[in-house]
Amino acid sequence: MTEIKTACPLDCWDACSMIAVVKDNKIVSLRGDETHPVTKGTICSRGRRILDRTYSPDRILTPKKKVKGVWCDITWDDALTEIAEKIQHALDAHGHHSIFHNYDWGSGTILKSLNQRFFYQLGGCTETVGSLCWDAGLMAQTYDFGQARSHHPSDLRHARRIVVWGRNLPVTNMHMVPFVREAMEQGAELMVINPLPTDLDRKASVLIRPRPGTDGALALGALRICRDNDWIDKTFIDHNSIGFAELSAYLDSFTLDFVSAETNVPVHLIQELATWYGKTQPLSTLLGLGLQRYAGGGNTIRAIDALAAATGQIGKKGGGVNYANREMTQFIDEAALTGRENADVREFERGTQALSIINADPPIDLMFVTRTNPVSQVPNTESLLKAYAAIPTIVVLDTMMTATAELADYFLPCTTVFEEEDISLSTMWHPYITFANRVIDPEGEAKADHEIFALLADRLGFGDDMHKPLEEWFERALRPLSRHNLGIKDLRNNGTLQIPLADVPFNDGVFVTPSKKFEFASKFAQRDGLSLTASYVQPKESMAVSNSKGAQYPYALLTIHPRTSENSQHRHWPQLPNRPTAEISEVIAAETGLSTGADARLQTPYGELRVYIKVIEDGHPYTVKLESGWWNGGMTINQLTPVRSADFGSQTAQYDVSCNLVLEA
Repeated sequence: MTEIKTACPLDCWDACSMIAVVKDNKIVSLRGDETHPVTKGTICSRGRRILDRTYSPDRILTPKKKVKGVWCDITWDDALTEIAEKIQHALDAHGHHSIFHNYDWGSGTILKSLNQRFFYQLGGCTETVGSLCWDAGLMAQTYDFGQARSHHPSDLRHARRIVVWGRNLPVTNMHMVPFVREAMEQGAELMVINPLPTDLDRKASVLIRPRPGTDGALALGALRICRDNDWIDKTFIDHNSIGFAELSAYLDSFTLDFVSAETNVPVHLIQELATWYGKTQPLSTLLGLGLQRYAGGGNTIRAIDALAAATGQIGKKGGGVNYANREMTQFIDEAALTGRENADVREFERGTQALSIINADPPIDLMFVTRTNPVSQVPNTESLLKAYAAIPTIVVLDTMMTATAELADYFLPCTTVFEEEDISLSTMWHPYITFANRVIDPEGEAKADHEIFALLADRLGFGDDMHKPLEEWFERALRPLSRHNLGIKDLRNNGTLQIPLADVPFNDGVFVTPSKKFEFASKFAQRDGLSLTASYVQPKESMAVSNSKGAQYPYALLTIHPRTSENSQHRHWPQLPNRPTAEISEVIAAETGLSTGADARLQTPYGELRVYIKVIEDGHPYTVKLESGWWNGGMTINQLTPVRSADFGSQTAQYDVSCNLVLEA
């Protein structure tokens, strides 16, 4: 048996290095890579399930074409020739904007950027932009810091206190947990702020359960207390920031009574939060993504940034507001892969693409779907289905017949990470990149994405631009590392490389904003039509929660990341239940008459779904939890969610929704 190092491609904080044990071109086991400095030999169930998907009996291993509503086998040559003809017809009829590349980051390895290169070589295309995930927060930290940057994971040991705000670390970022544990063993205290129970709650000294979507008010209320008690870092404010005076004037309306009523957080806990930030240095803030999936989500992140900055938590060991690590992007030359420089691209926001498709001029004649399952993941499934029905030809590259693939005219089977060579990294957390060796030959007739698009390019006359040795693509992508005397050979030889980033961002007091200072007041934000400082934007729907007895939709609905699946990627297993489970509090159970195991209808203003009920003891009393990514036939979680954008970054606001539960008759 042979052991081969590879890497997890899932869109995740951890970007794990993995070891595949291979015998006779079959993977017999999969484990974490013990030599990786952060993931240290452990992988989660989602990573393990990539192996299940590779060998699943449901995996599609030959090209398919839909004929009169029935899937039929087709050869690769015929499928690619027909698709190339449809591309050429669309170009001739309506130009390159009539071809829609609908992609996301379901597989995050770097050669997937070559997918975009194909479409840009057509002269351009229509493509999705914005985020279902995290863009409001990224934009917020761009306004404040100039770029979202995180501390090295090992720096957490310097923290005296840790605030995990809107993030369930053991589920979504399991390799951070040992660093939290190490810090606590050295005396650090832990606070968890989350409307839902998390796996770290029992370790926390303080638990805060805010009304969903009101975290911005909580942060600004705590900051006012810090200001009023002179618990602020005047040296940082005077020398390393601009705009605190403007923000301070705005804080006056955030009285304790107002903040408590707005957030459902008792006054003493608001005061405790302020005490943690104002009287402790260093304090590390670990932010989740759900915080910014509301109408005011970007402002929420700006408010938390301001709380940490004003109290002196930035640029210090054991501090920081850790949301993402976008500094990693400057060490990968994505443009060298995509070749976008001269492309004419029309952009549709991911979350509102249905309306854009329906109103498109020129119309969409042909849609390619890669690395995503939008029917499952994009808010308001009904509107999306109507839009896709109007597209003459849909081509899907995937391994499984997903909810989106079921709508397609052509299905092209692609490889899994074990059947291709690539490079894995995450711009969410740690500064390491890993080489993903090809572990086995592709199953069946599956082909790598870049090979599929190169073969299509052959038929359209620009194959030479797409057919390059993989080593050349890797060298182009890693060219920025050459200034540190690193490159693809070093990565191949070592398996994992540390990108040379500072362990503590902004430790020199210099930021990457226009002023080179932390910006409590951002003219960049103002230029974009937003408020100069962080402001509080009430959630659109959840303010009625716990305030409006007898309301049609009296509860908040959170469609959170699933524990056992990366979004919808692992939702095809036959053993999964035919409907999702809604977790409710004992308060909701008493009001609705529902109990664990009951069948119910979960209703929102946008649709309804049959669910099983599970009653839990903790969490915000008027909040319902449903795991995202579930789909079954024509049903998805996003039947329940609105087409709504957050304030920043073309980010969807799918957590900003209210609901009701009714016992199934």
